[in-house]
Amino acid sequence: MQYQELHVSKNISVLHSNRLFLVVAAFFVIVGALFHFLPSLNKWLFVFINSIFPNPNFWLAITTIGDGAVAGCLFYLLFLKSNDVLAKGLVGAVIGLAASEGLKRLFAISRPEHTIGFGDFHLLTDSMAATNYSMPSGHVITAFLLGTFLFQYLKLNVIVKVVLIIILLLIAVSRIALGVHWPADVFVGGGLGIIIAVMCGLLPITIKRGWQKLTVHILYLPFLLYGVFKYF
Repeated sequence: MQYQELHVSKNISVLHSNRLFLVVAAFFVIVGALFHFLPSLNKWLFVFINSIFPNPNFWLAITTIGDGAVAGCLFYLLFLKSNDVLAKGLVGAVIGLAASEGLKRLFAISRPEHTIGFGDFHLLTDSMAATNYSMPSGHVITAFLLGTFLFQYLKLNVIVKVVLIIILLLIAVSRIALGVHWPADVFVGGGLGIIIAVMCGLLPITIKRGWQKLTVHILYLPFLLYGVFKYF
């Protein structure tokens, strides 16, 4: 009886937590849509943020956390002993990549550097191809996907939660500060990352058998290999 009460209490807590995440996600997506349909405001906020602190070393260091390879390695280290969560993270990574690439091709919105008549800003990283579209931000999807998982599965005190939120916001801002994304892209990316994490958290995945555990761990090897190839 006591176990059932604790199980019900835990389910209610998870339900309330998911509702909060989804409310925040909906807010981000709605704000992103508003900025997209108000291009003058989107450009104004972009220029404002982009001009505040044009330091490439700082923003490149921050934005690297949102890189898929780096985030994947961090996720693996943080949940090394939780095979179920690692499996859900892999599903989330696949969905996040598909959402990012699919929506970019669907919307085909040019990045700031390829927007005709718009060039007075700081581009603090390498130029990208004109076909490498902007909406949504893949880095922000990845960062907020990772962050939501951390909030869901790790016991964090208030100070750590505040620090985590600040880091997530800095990653989002870094995409604008570097000159590679519009504010609309960042807001939508954040919302999508949260939604994907909540969806994956609800998946009934149970990893028990030895070969299943081995497979999950092996599937994280590409994150490490790609990270080493890209940054070293």
